Amino acid sequence: MENGDTLEVYANLSACMFAASERYNFLKENDTLYLETHSEISSFEKKQQTLPKIIYPFKPNNSFSFENYFKYLKNENKAKRKYGSSLVTVYYPNKDQTQYFNDDGLGDKFTKLDKLSLIRKRLYPNDKFFEIPEPSPPPQSRK
Repeated sequence: MENGDTLEVYANLSACMFAASERYNFLKENDTLYLETHSEISSFEKKQQTLPKIIYPFKPNNSFSFENYFKYLKNENKAKRKYGSSLVTVYYPNKDQTQYFNDDGLGDKFTKLDKLSLIRKRLYPNDKFFEIPEPSPPPQSRK
């Protein structure tokens, strides 16, 4: 990436009745790589968040990195299905270049999204946006 370039990664987190996505924008400014993340849940009630821009810790040998995740997706990429959208889409600075990574059903999708969530947790350890709150305990019955 050159200074001023932006690489956008779109992740489709939707499954069954759950509709959600996340967009990771990598921006290179003054020879530093930054990451800004926008999350959205659009099932039931719409929720959005944009996490603060952070310096992206580029470490090619780190197994919990986007660099290694893209290598994994490339090795595990499936043929585009007739229905549904790509699991992960990468939009390069040259807008003519786009890379699509697909899954092969729910099991494959969840495996690939689990790997992405490990990267996300490393980058944003305190973010609870996608966590489901524990249900309240049932009321105590009176005797």
